[in-house]
Amino acid sequence: MAMTRLTLQQIRDNARTITETETDDVSDALLDLYIRDGYNRILDLERRWPHLEVSFQFNTVDGQRSYTVNDYTDDDIREVVSLVDQVNVRLEWISYDMAEDYFIGASDAPGRPMYVAFWAGQLHLFPIPSGVYTLKARAYRHPNDWVTAGGTVDGPYGFDLPLVYYAVSQIYRAQEAPQMAAEYERAFNDGVLIARRDIMKPESYAPLRLSTGGHKHRWGSLDI
Repeated sequence: MAMTRLTLQQIRDNARTITETETDDVSDALLDLYIRDGYNRILDLERRWPHLEVSFQFNTVDGQRSYTVNDYTDDDIREVVSLVDQVNVRLEWISYDMAEDYFIGASDAPGRPMYVAFWAGQLHLFPIPSGVYTLKARAYRHPNDWVTAGGTVDGPYGFDLPLVYYAVSQIYRAQEAPQMAAEYERAFNDGVLIARRDIMKPESYAPLRLSTGGHKHRWGSLDI
């Protein structure tokens, strides 16, 4: 069953109800700063939240090395983590400095891209493509500015109530009520901890990661 999400206005209203304040006491602009701060604190706990996962694909151009990521998706991409060609050969990530050192002169002859470097919002392919190749990317986007848009939280349901608690804690802090501020900040931290633990828990179909760095699959195979 789908959970009913809280809108920005409902988060504001709940925070004011708990603290018995009105818009004259705490403006929407100030309350939004509190909510945005709480949201950013949650996001800073993980770099790869599942709700930020996106996929897209693009075609290379003969003789063109660099491709601006955001030209191929409506999302604002934070990082690309995987690039696979049309026959499922995964390109290997290398640093841009290493690529510059190696792919020079005769070593930079056009061919099938096997390596990729990310720099300044662009994917740089090595060697330079000798034709058209379809590349499928998996990536993580930047969060949407849902506070300015006034919609629901850009994130899972588990973020909603902790954001109410964080806004409440900041209102009490501004009112110089440190004990109440501490109680609701603790509620925020506890709520985020529970949500994070559930959201980042490995799925049942995910391979087991071994201490040696390998993976044990449910069907018995072992990758080292």
